[in-house]
Amino acid sequence: MVSRRDFLRESALSAFSLPLLCANFSNQQLSSSITDSGSEILGRVLFDGTPTFVEPDDRSASNGTHNFNDVLSLAQPIKGYSQLSKNDIWFGMDQNAFIHSQNIQLVQNNLNEPHEDVSTSGQLAEITVPFSEAWPGDRQNTRPHQNFYYGSTHWIHGLGKDSDNNLYYLVIEDRWGESYYVNAAHMRIIENQELSPSAPDVDPEIKHILVDTKNQLLTAYEDDSPVLITAISTGVLSKDANFITPLGEYTVNYKRPSRHMVHSDKIGINDGELYGVPWVSYFTDSGIAFHGTYWHNDFTQPHSHGCINMPIYAAHWIYLWTDPVVPPREKKYVSKYGTRVEVI
Repeated sequence: MVSRRDFLRESALSAFSLPLLCANFSNQQLSSSITDSGSEILGRVLFDGTPTFVEPDDRSASNGTHNFNDVLSLAQPIKGYSQLSKNDIWFGMDQNAFIHSQNIQLVQNNLNEPHEDVSTSGQLAEITVPFSEAWPGDRQNTRPHQNFYYGSTHWIHGLGKDSDNNLYYLVIEDRWGESYYVNAAHMRIIENQELSPSAPDVDPEIKHILVDTKNQLLTAYEDDSPVLITAISTGVLSKDANFITPLGEYTVNYKRPSRHMVHSDKIGINDGELYGVPWVSYFTDSGIAFHGTYWHNDFTQPHSHGCINMPIYAAHWIYLWTDPVVPPREKKYVSKYGTRVEVI
């Protein structure tokens, strides 16, 4: 048996830890674990003024700070203590410093060989570096550049060169159709076969997702057997706003592999403009969805506007495991015949 505390501790490793219970899904379809031995562990800092401590304990003395988008080299995760979070995973650094996992996004820094035969109808690609600058496609550059973050997904529609013959993918974002150019080496094109359903032989009638808002856990079942358990973040309730995830029974009815989300009523300092939110599986008509999350790493505590914030690997898993099945080049897909969802 695995205790709930152990589930929360393991899930706190976030987007690159494998699910503790996972069947009928090949490892090739999951992102590789960044915490495997032999791999350098990198973390992107999520907040300005993030402190480090002399011990893996936020009651110990602080010995430094880091700012938003700093990329740090980290040691293997260890168990510590936190007064401020339910998860107790820390990472060691040089100079006897320790940083809490909720303050970083685990990332990789993988460069890619650009594809020169990009379909003008659009191909899905993911960012494979900690972050990449996305430059506006309009000639006057009247819009500011954006940062696209590790694990985010985007539709690319072409390839261009600058005056030094550096290659850039043309990204057309999916909310207002604005165009951006992104260093092509920073993006990996996702091949069609990678978007195939993960459990095509499983009867859709026996699939079921349970979202436990009290314990901030999601469990996916085939019959009565759990095949995925992961920590999540559901909707926030505060004195200023009520974004509680609605309880009830639903079905997955609408999917997008990438979505530009905008929140005018921010509840975090970096969740207002979210480009390329990956692996979005909606289950209510009001837009509540499962999706990957790169702007916080504090799963097990409510953080959302009502959606189910998930580690990116887990959202990808849900996207490929649930019905309806989305054809590889579809930017959005609607169906009333989806996997059952229960929110309690």
